[in-house]
Amino acid sequence: MRETGLIVTSPPLPTSAPLWTLSSDPPVFLAGIPNEDYLGFARPFADHFGNTDAGFIIFPTWSIEREGFPEAIRAAHDGHLQQYPRHRLRFICNTQRETDLLQAQGLPAEFLNKNFTVSDTVFHPVADAAVEFDAIYNARFVADKRHDLAALVPRVAYVTYVENENRLPDFISIRAAIMQRSPNHVLLNEVVNGRPVWMAKPELNAASARAAVGLVLSPVEGSSYASMEYLLSGLPVVSTPSSGGRDVYFDPDFCIVCEPNAEAVRDAVAELKGRNLSREEVRARTIEKIAPPRRRFLSLIDEVLAEFGVPPRFAGRDWPFEARSGVAWAPYNDHIRRAAEQGREVLAAELGLPPTILAEAQFEAQELEPIVAAIRSRPKCRLLVFGCGNDSLFWETLNADGETAFIEDDPKWAKAAAERISTSPVHLVSYGTQLGQWRALLDMPRALELDLPLELKLRKWDVIIVDGPDGHQPFSSGRMKSIYAASCLVAPGGIVFVHDCEREVEATYSAKYLADGRVEVTVRGRGLLRGYAF
Repeated sequence: MRETGLIVTSPPLPTSAPLWTLSSDPPVFLAGIPNEDYLGFARPFADHFGNTDAGFIIFPTWSIEREGFPEAIRAAHDGHLQQYPRHRLRFICNTQRETDLLQAQGLPAEFLNKNFTVSDTVFHPVADAAVEFDAIYNARFVADKRHDLAALVPRVAYVTYVENENRLPDFISIRAAIMQRSPNHVLLNEVVNGRPVWMAKPELNAASARAAVGLVLSPVEGSSYASMEYLLSGLPVVSTPSSGGRDVYFDPDFCIVCEPNAEAVRDAVAELKGRNLSREEVRARTIEKIAPPRRRFLSLIDEVLAEFGVPPRFAGRDWPFEARSGVAWAPYNDHIRRAAEQGREVLAAELGLPPTILAEAQFEAQELEPIVAAIRSRPKCRLLVFGCGNDSLFWETLNADGETAFIEDDPKWAKAAAERISTSPVHLVSYGTQLGQWRALLDMPRALELDLPLELKLRKWDVIIVDGPDGHQPFSSGRMKSIYAASCLVAPGGIVFVHDCEREVEATYSAKYLADGRVEVTVRGRGLLRGYAF
């Protein structure tokens, strides 16, 4: 919290963070702490998926050796588990000091510096590469990176990126200072429209091969992937003293931590160049250092899985994450979307169906599961679905031994569904309502009667899914009639599922015509799903 006069405000929560998916069933993630979002992806995951089995191994992206930070993590941890007791949270720390601080708060933390996540397949020495520069410095062009400390090194290559528009002025000014300082200091990124073009990791590995030494010169960091990338590429490293853990895997034979001044940096680079170190040896000894923490990390994943009753999957295996290098940042929305896709893929596999059958479906796995259970518990189930979509083929396939029918008001969706499914009829209807009429129609059941084909009206349906028509635009049809129709068509012992019950219309009409006392299922996914048992 920060205080502004008499008003206390909280900084806005980040919208992106680093994440690896370690397991899809159950979901287990390696998640970074971005700024003051103290549990990283655990928070947006919980907001979206609710209290479902999920594990999070959480690491700092920046030094947490800061006043009040461990206490804030503890408060976030306790509050989260109180609300989401099915989640499991573990912490790995980049320094022993960070570990001690979190353990002092009673948190499940251990010293496991995350630089072991850098890939030794992606980063490696390049045979016969010509060394053009005394040193390379891979860092954002911001003041904290202290590029001026490299000023006296004769030939330096720089690699950088600009993460947002606010940082562009820093890039422009620091680049200008470097160019003015020495013509032998060169930016390796291509610059387009005044911005450096992001350098992919294989390109970065090739760039490192052009230098003799790697530089890391900031006073405070996270663990600094760049330091590990240098080492796996075979480069010795010159660093200044720092907090954050970048020195954990350093070896004094090929790493020097020097005083933070230009003369000391210049002399340290010259010293390492003079040692004529073998790049293959630098790499091999670094791989030896990261092998034990990698093994421990794999065991840690299994420990989290064991809390969900899952047998070991990772311990004893070769490192399975070589295709990834470092834990990449992406928007939370992208992480959520991918988690939902993986959940649907897992569900499809469990049902013996192709993973593509639920691609781009509106429902998410935790919403699908109770509907699947309801259909499978009713042999030769009669299934009625209001609304066609990307999941229509799934419903027909799942209920292959029963009878399935769809009701749709949009001709395009009706046609698309009919072309995908095999035998189930798609009935095109007109609701003749607008969402804005919902209050006026609430107590008018006769006005809510939907003109349906006799073959639908003369049957009672074991499972009814109300996911249509459209109900999120002011002039859309709204689900007033479909909810009322479901209440009339459901069989004794049947169940009606209504999607998007977080919206006022769905919640109000379901309460009146399906009755809140019948609620048997409540699941939050992309929307709030409720199941009403009859």
